[in-house]
Amino acid sequence: LGGWLPVLVLAGLVGSGAGQTFFNTDLVTGAETRACCVTPEFGNDDSAPELQECRQWCRAFIPYSTLQSCKMNQTCSNAMTHMNDAIALAEERLSESTVCSENDQICFPGVSCSGGQCQGPPNTMSVKCELALRRGVCGYHFPVCVSDQVTISYELCDETCLEVVAFCNITMGEVTGVDLCSDRNFGCTSDAGGAPRAFGLGCLAAATLTVMA
Repeated sequence: LGGWLPVLVLAGLVGSGAGQTFFNTDLVTGAETRACCVTPEFGNDDSAPELQECRQWCRAFIPYSTLQSCKMNQTCSNAMTHMNDAIALAEERLSESTVCSENDQICFPGVSCSGGQCQGPPNTMSVKCELALRRGVCGYHFPVCVSDQVTISYELCDETCLEVVAFCNITMGEVTGVDLCSDRNFGCTSDAGGAPRAFGLGCLAAATLTVMA
């Protein structure tokens, strides 16, 4: 076992009258640490069911440190509830939407289709919608931290929220029940920047969007 990398798992310690204090336990050495602002460990195939599903959906989108590392089971359970709700709502909305053939963007009034044509409702949820939901839901539940005392922001970056609208025809507020979308792309969690896009999010933000009910 000496060559194994330490694996962090969730453990909870209930203090008398002081609420719940969380800590990480190293499965190899058995050592405990109160440090929570670390890159989360999503477990393996033998992990609890909520961690297995969460690993499939969120691990690739959480390469940063988050205080939720000390609350993985509960955080993942909550995240997967929201993910399933988001997928169901997106599929319902998409079944009533027209979508641009060029970039899978919803054909909202006043938003360019980038040379493509608006077509009838898609048969399945697009990959771009799925990626937007994964980035949004996982970022919402795993806010980035810089230390055990400092979380950069509990808000999602503007581009992340706009992509959920653009490709899924829903809002993050509808999924989580709380509008934590920032109006900026810095000092926030889950910035979608860096990926090439076939549409202008600035135009989408400027347009008056009415999410199709």
